[in-house]
Amino acid sequence: GINAEYGKQWYQRRVRGKHLENDELTTVRRNLQTQGVDVPYEIISTVWERLYKVTFLNRALTSAQQCRKAFYHRNIACNAVECNDVVLFWRAIRMLEITSNALRLQIMNTEAQRLEKEVKQYLEDVSRDEDKKKELITGKRVELAEELRSVRSIQDKLESFIDELKKEHE
Repeated sequence: GINAEYGKQWYQRRVRGKHLENDELTTVRRNLQTQGVDVPYEIISTVWERLYKVTFLNRALTSAQQCRKAFYHRNIACNAVECNDVVLFWRAIRMLEITSNALRLQIMNTEAQRLEKEVKQYLEDVSRDEDKKKELITGKRVELAEELRSVRSIQDKLESFIDELKKEHE
């Protein structure tokens, strides 16, 4: 209902502002009441503003597409097509890119701080708990690492022994 009234009001108005005048609000409300819909003025104003924005963006998009076609056909100078909407959309896209980058950085910083707090808390818990320390020091991986270290030590000694044997043979 409001959309239909919006269309009527849009095409009847000479100056298409973001807000409806009081007499236009009353006209829309009465027309809706004749259709059996009772809507407060605030809702009519809110819907009008949203539909106005949608219509504005749709017209700007159409204009930008026409500018694109004119540019593609190299007719900008010939047809005197104004491409202000291209600048509008470029600025909007640029604003969105900057905003999304700022939000991404903010989220990353927040998550980094949260992770840092969790790690600090875990390390504090481990430092207070003797059982956890022992568990971390005497796990299977620790045993394997110690065995690997002893194997490397033996390997180094064997290599030095082989080197000494070669020296004696020479």
